[in-house]
Amino acid sequence: MRYSLKIAEFYMKPGSQEEMYYTDDKGDLFIGSVKNVLVGKTYQVEVTPKRLGGTYHRIISWLD
Repeated sequence: MRYSLKIAEFYMKPGSQEEMYYTDDKGDLFIGSVKNVLVGKTYQVEVTPKRLGGTYHRIISWLD
């Protein structure tokens, strides 16, 4: 599923050097690979269609 992710906050996933947590401007949580992003900028991503565990989306790929 394609999604426009407007970054509100991001930080490294504890214990991982390869994954980050990203929060959008609506407060939804996304987990994905490390990417150099800017707060307030919108990125096009491919995400899992349903929230995993009901709490977050998994970013499959960055489209930009």
